[in-house]
Amino acid sequence: MRSASRRLGARALAAAACALLWPGLASAQEDFFEQAAQYFNNERIEGVSKHAEDPKETPATVTILSREDIERWGFRTLSEALNYASLGNFTLADKRYDLVGSRGLFFFEDFNTRVLVMLNGHPVNEPWSSFGGVGREMLVPLDLVERIEIVYGPSSLLYGGYSLYGIVNVVTGNGASEALAGWRVRLTGGNQGTGEGVASWGGSGTTGGDDPREWNVLVAAGYYGSAGEKLDLAQEDAGFPVRFDGSTTWGGLAEGVDAQRAPFAFALATRGDWSFMARTGLREKEGAYAPYGTVYADAEQTQRDHRTLLEAKWDKRLGNGWDVAARAFHDIYTYRERDPYADSSVFPPAPGYVFALNTDSRDTGGELRFSRRLGNHFLTFGGEVRHRSLGRDFRLQPLTGEGVGPVTEQDTTGRFSVLYAQEEWRPTETFTLVLGGNWADTNPGGSKAQPRVAAILKPDPKLSVKALYGRGFRPPTIFEASYEDGFETQVPNPTLESEEIESWELSTIWSATSRLALQGYAFRSRLEGLIQGVEIGAADEVQGGIVGPSGSADDLVGLLQYQSRGIVRSSGAGVSARFRDKGSSVYLNFAWSRARQSVDDGPEENLPASSAVLASVGFSQRFGDWTGSYAVRFVGPHPVDPARGTGDAGSFLTVAARVSYKTRLVYPVTFHLDLRNLLDEEGLQAASYVYVPQRLPVDGRRVELSAELRF
Repeated sequence: MRSASRRLGARALAAAACALLWPGLASAQEDFFEQAAQYFNNERIEGVSKHAEDPKETPATVTILSREDIERWGFRTLSEALNYASLGNFTLADKRYDLVGSRGLFFFEDFNTRVLVMLNGHPVNEPWSSFGGVGREMLVPLDLVERIEIVYGPSSLLYGGYSLYGIVNVVTGNGASEALAGWRVRLTGGNQGTGEGVASWGGSGTTGGDDPREWNVLVAAGYYGSAGEKLDLAQEDAGFPVRFDGSTTWGGLAEGVDAQRAPFAFALATRGDWSFMARTGLREKEGAYAPYGTVYADAEQTQRDHRTLLEAKWDKRLGNGWDVAARAFHDIYTYRERDPYADSSVFPPAPGYVFALNTDSRDTGGELRFSRRLGNHFLTFGGEVRHRSLGRDFRLQPLTGEGVGPVTEQDTTGRFSVLYAQEEWRPTETFTLVLGGNWADTNPGGSKAQPRVAAILKPDPKLSVKALYGRGFRPPTIFEASYEDGFETQVPNPTLESEEIESWELSTIWSATSRLALQGYAFRSRLEGLIQGVEIGAADEVQGGIVGPSGSADDLVGLLQYQSRGIVRSSGAGVSARFRDKGSSVYLNFAWSRARQSVDDGPEENLPASSAVLASVGFSQRFGDWTGSYAVRFVGPHPVDPARGTGDAGSFLTVAARVSYKTRLVYPVTFHLDLRNLLDEEGLQAASYVYVPQRLPVDGRRVELSAELRF
């Protein structure tokens, strides 16, 4: 089946390429800041420069997925959108989280710390480990989303840092959006015990009185649940007990250990110059593949992410070309992890114990931003501050009987502050120069200053060629710099410094016709100070002046410490084509990259789990009230963790399909039939070092039927 599916995908990609790549060019004159987009639905992007601009004018390579794209292709999570419709981004799923890579860069156990995930421009990477969720733990379902903005490369100049891979900005609709006005309900059921319900209401109008103001409100709530996949994995000898009977055999039949649930509530309200956003919800997931040496096929291995955010914003046009924006926010993130271990020596006669970790973090701050349009100049400048606090405790608990191990507690604080400025200058009708810089001070991490330079040439209003240079950084997370567990497995590193990336890029976007758009890029980057977990081999390798209980660093040999030890060089290119006619829609993405890593001036090696070739293609056709679509994703061979063996995880191809039918019973109803991994591809992906096997299977076939009702 695997070879046949690959031949099918190759033919589909080739056919789409031949059909789409044909030239055509027209000319028109446009205003600099108020251009009418030539491609599809007057596309605009806000995530790069913090104001709406044409994708051809952004100082970055971008992809925009509209609400129509989301509905047409049936994307339910950000992970699916990145895998099937982005230009060089991908995720690997290990039954815990969907972990993001981009342009050849992927790091095991990274937890998406190097991509900036935002909701309506609000960064949602949490303060403890800078985790940005793109799966079911993402803040809102895509039912509520107006568009997804994908920005490639280190483009977080106006956000400070955290974007080495790029930015993913999820922009929701509001109470005035045509698709969300009134009541809307979606109910979904499927195999693997899947069930979901999402309800929303949107309203808008104008207040009365002497000072009428426009207002709109969107509220939504929902619940997702799944019993998960039935697993029957190849058996391996783990070399340590992975079952309570003392067996060291990992793998075999596993049922009822892949469940997850994800309730949420969301509100967005606007009145005049003011807006308010609130969200709360959680995602709880079982660890089906038994990471960290835990017991295999045990439903007690769980992770629980719970996030609440509150944000108030004020946007005001002052006159004389000046605009001012201010926002204040308070984010709460709690994490619960339960890991069962088969070790009877800790609490005899209990056959094992549970490692219980709890964290409770707060991220509170504000931002003030000014912008001014003056002739052919557009200036943006401002600053942001955040105060971060973290409380953490862990303990060991016996599986049976009484007693509990000592509780280890830790309270930590951090800070983030940034000043930024960007000038967009258009000296002629065909040329734009963007100059920007920021200065950020973080704890942990220290201070960094970063520049951005972009030269954008538009020989024709439909064609844009961009030369881009930028630097970005990622401060060490509180976890990396401060986590310690009583000198059992890990020690902190208070001197840990930020990672820094430098990137050069040539990018182009061409609206060839009103139906066809082409895009391409070529890049080179250098990432320095890569933060990695290092097993201490000798006392002189310990950093930060840390010593053990005896007052000597000799106590720390064999423990883990995060250190800045790596350099990664990456280069590559990508091309994209999108075509849309009255009832048809087609897209094609192809990306190639090469990433090489060296540690401590050692030899360069291919970066593990990073495929050199990524491709995707989709085709959709509407027939009256019916719409059918498929999306194909190809991931080329990618190396396994070299510390655990040689070789690669092979390549795999997955297909997603959707059939939709719109009708009107009493109210408008749309039925969707979604099939994910339609061919039930049995591909493998490289596994991180926390798992017994070197390779893990991709998720199996999933079938879902949903009904959307509007009234």
